[in-house]
Amino acid sequence: MDILERIKQIRETRQMSVYELAERSGIARNTIYRWYSHNFTPSIDTLQLICEKGFEISLAEFFAIDSDVVVATPENREIFEIWLSLSEPQRQAVKQIIQSYRK
Repeated sequence: MDILERIKQIRETRQMSVYELAERSGIARNTIYRWYSHNFTPSIDTLQLICEKGFEISLAEFFAIDSDVVVATPENREIFEIWLSLSEPQRQAVKQIIQSYRK
């Protein structure tokens, strides 16, 4: 897996600029641009900062190659936490509502 390509993929999926990633992760914007221009790979500590602070994901999520793995955004996590608090009848009702939108 190309780490720089994966960073770009997640960043673009989230419609996040390099500037925004730099701000969130606390890494200099020029450092990120330098990685791409010189094909450098960030250290594992730096990558962890990018994941945890910049993307709000774990390193495991970053390295997940399975296409069925969804990178959790803060909104995804909030929805999942709400889902976990629902009773089974409530979950069934929510499923029915969601399915009605798919038709």
